[in-house]
Amino acid sequence: MEKNVYVYKCNKYDETLVELAYQEILVKPGLLDFVKEGMKVGIKVNLVGNFNPDKAATTHPILVKVLCKFLIERGAIVTIGDSPGGLFTEGILRSAYKGAGLSVCEEVGAKLNYDVSTSQIKVDKQVVKTLDVSNWLLEQDALINFSKLKSHGMMALSASVKNMFGIVPGVLKPEYHYRYPNHDDFANMLIDLNEVFECKLNLVDAVIGMEGNGPTQGTPRLIGCILASSAPYPLDVVC
Repeated sequence: MEKNVYVYKCNKYDETLVELAYQEILVKPGLLDFVKEGMKVGIKVNLVGNFNPDKAATTHPILVKVLCKFLIERGAIVTIGDSPGGLFTEGILRSAYKGAGLSVCEEVGAKLNYDVSTSQIKVDKQVVKTLDVSNWLLEQDALINFSKLKSHGMMALSASVKNMFGIVPGVLKPEYHYRYPNHDDFANMLIDLNEVFECKLNLVDAVIGMEGNGPTQGTPRLIGCILASSAPYPLDVVC
């Protein structure tokens, strides 16, 4: 796996600028070469809840829309999804997608996931032996992890690795906090999730991030870049 991290300066959510950024950090380094005609590609965004993009709590819809465009042009069948905190219902999902502005991605042919069914799978990792997951993730041929750069009350940083906690259905997230109550155990659990669902591509929306009381009640801060890598760990180190 390539360990390079690609960073592109981008100070605003403008589609033209984002397309230029993706040409430099995705197309030229070959990070989209895994995409094949007819491949089902799931984009796991940060949809922590029903937050307007201006709150800087969720992955910005313009970045996701342009990524969908690039993937669909390469023949991919694209589905966007996540599991917000709280009840995992179709109504909650619809509200969260609308609030975060992600319905704009449907304009380029992407689908929003409304499947709220779940499965428990057996794994054999550091601390996780059984894992509850949203079924839509299991149906994809490849996954892309598109996180938001934020501070986090427990883990300090919320970026690529932490974003994969969203594979756990919302109502079960408190159970995982109870099961892994200290920092190290929770961190090892997050690593396990990243190893079970090894994403082909990891991106971070750091155009406007969040500092302070993250991941939802902090203050938006201009950081001015988009980051990409095939590996989540060096990406988070750079973040």
